[in-house]
Amino acid sequence: VIRLSLTKWCRMAAARAAMVFAATAGCGRALMQTAARHVRERGAVIRWAGTEGGRASAAVKQQQEESSSGSVEKKLELNPPRGTRDFYPEELRVRSWLFSRWRGTARRFGFEEYDAPVVENEALYVRKAGEEVTQQLYNFEDKGGRRLSLRPEMTPSLARMVMARRNGLAMPLKWYSVPQCWRYERTTRGRRREHYQWN
Repeated sequence: VIRLSLTKWCRMAAARAAMVFAATAGCGRALMQTAARHVRERGAVIRWAGTEGGRASAAVKQQQEESSSGSVEKKLELNPPRGTRDFYPEELRVRSWLFSRWRGTARRFGFEEYDAPVVENEALYVRKAGEEVTQQLYNFEDKGGRRLSLRPEMTPSLARMVMARRNGLAMPLKWYSVPQCWRYERTTRGRRREHYQWN
């Protein structure tokens, strides 16, 4: 099964691609026309399941069973999760430009960049802010039973890193970071659940 999610502006290219794929896969003219019609009429999904004269995969069989039993396929959510955003190339260029200015400024003043895992032990944040902070964390239990959290800020991670090598670090430290952080809180204009900060 091949499934492509498409926007309206690329329907024609998708129709051509579907016909080329059908032709190279040894499919007949009817299948090529069907693929093109799917793109023109529905504009969102191209499906191809080659079962003539060969074996169908388990996914193809399951899809055929579901369609024959009348169950409705759940539509894929195309928006990013609430409070997050996609960075398309033009937006990423702006973000990269801004981050490069931050990094350049920090380096000019003698700071060195550091980073830490996006996932930390939940206890690290509870120790700093108390149990109520867990309501603002993206937290979960991993397969090993450990309570983990996506970092809501960088200070606890920095403290952990410094404590881990406290005898081997020359003080004072001049470090900086541009981390991606996560907070599970109500989103408002200009305040998202996913954010970046220059420390």
